[in-house]
Amino acid sequence: MQFQHPELLYALFLLLIPIFIHLFQLRRFKQVDFTNVAFLKKVTIQTRKSSQLKKWITLLLRLLALACIIIAFAQPFTATKTALNTDKETVLYLDNSFSMQAKGTNGPLLNLSLIHI
Repeated sequence: MQFQHPELLYALFLLLIPIFIHLFQLRRFKQVDFTNVAFLKKVTIQTRKSSQLKKWITLLLRLLALACIIIAFAQPFTATKTALNTDKETVLYLDNSFSMQAKGTNGPLLNLSLIHI
């Protein structure tokens, strides 16, 4: 697989930012003792575990969505083997600027460059 714009894949490093934010959250659970009922303690433990699982799943889905968007902008494509074996192209650029109007020893430089092609 090849990419039309492979330089956009560097944006995948930006996916580290939400991970750092998630791991180093400044909000911590504060423990508040309001009763000594064991049932209420069990309920809070279960909800805390399920909320942590939901947070991890949400984080992973967001990272997956962002990675898919970045890869889509990089425009992946697959090339056939014959497309990779094409002949090299030669591109000729003629400079018709004011500096090429200068006279050389054998005439104008633009005419000399056209003769050597």
